[in-house]
Amino acid sequence: MNADVHALTGAYVLDAVSEDERAVFERHLGECDACRQEVAELRETATRLGTAVAATPPPRLRPAVMARLRDVRQLPPEGAVVPLRRPPRSWALRLSVAAAAVLLLVSGVLGELLVRAQNSTEDARNQAEAMAGILRAGDVQVVRQGDAASGRMTAVMSLSADRMLLLADGLPPAPSGHDYQAWTIAGDGARSAGLIVPRDGRANLEVTGIDSAKEVGITVEPAGGSPKPTTPTIMTFDLT
Repeated sequence: MNADVHALTGAYVLDAVSEDERAVFERHLGECDACRQEVAELRETATRLGTAVAATPPPRLRPAVMARLRDVRQLPPEGAVVPLRRPPRSWALRLSVAAAAVLLLVSGVLGELLVRAQNSTEDARNQAEAMAGILRAGDVQVVRQGDAASGRMTAVMSLSADRMLLLADGLPPAPSGHDYQAWTIAGDGARSAGLIVPRDGRANLEVTGIDSAKEVGITVEPAGGSPKPTTPTIMTFDLT
């Protein structure tokens, strides 16, 4: 199977493929477990992000909009309507559309943090600013670990900016008398990056010092944390 087909997962989820490409890719899905899993994860992520930032509009919004519709007339087109031509698809375009799925994840998380920042604590504002700084660096990477049963954790990071934002979702409380602790791990050992304390399954932690580390790991430590890891990692994010 042509390697190009594997790059269509993001475009397929975003409904940005032609009918011919859709037919080819759906045949490919019947043969490729990796692409089926990636499509399922991207769809789940899009759904979760949509519900995370959704808000119920105030009751007065609909009648106000309907009232304005009676007073506002649609403007006629200023010139002749020219049908758009569909540009030829290229390998670079497929890559950019697939990358849009990752951008959807990052921008959705940033949107959620900004919503929290408007209605929550100074810590939430700091996390939103950290995410914005990572995006400005231009080499953002997104790595996910965990599952629905044990809790998910997403790392949004930039090696050039030396920053990572760990985002926990559905993470159960640590065992009684213990905390989750993050570590930057290099050849000379592990250094504490802070504690992760989930509230309603969610937690955020900014991690620095990743430019000289090989991985970031999560362990379960006695309450308040430990100077060095005392248990095996339950999640690991490879930085190499």
